Amino acid sequence: MADLDQANIDTTIAALEGGITSIPIEQAMTVLEAWQQQLRGLAIADDLGELKDALRKEKSGEAIANLLTSLGGDTSSELTIDTSEEVAAKIRQLSSLLTQAGTELRR
Repeated sequence: MADLDQANIDTTIAALEGGITSIPIEQAMTVLEAWQQQLRGLAIADDLGELKDALRKEKSGEAIANLLTSLGGDTSSELTIDTSEEVAAKIRQLSSLLTQAGTELRR
């Protein structure tokens, strides 16, 4: 299990709480790359790569929404293993926000 950078978790949560559509694409790419580096070797890193590609290629909102929803589910199931309760709670919050972001894009 990769050591999760709590500052990165907090920054990502704060960005998502502001609304997915308010995040500039450059900032989203930077955040995705940071997470990909941190989670290298886990299946979720591949999901992050898919989302990054979708954003880069300006895929449809529906395609990005599907990736966000999938990433939300994978975040909770993959990253809460072997973490403290404090980090696990933040990961669950991040998971929920990613799923909500997917829902928001479908509207």
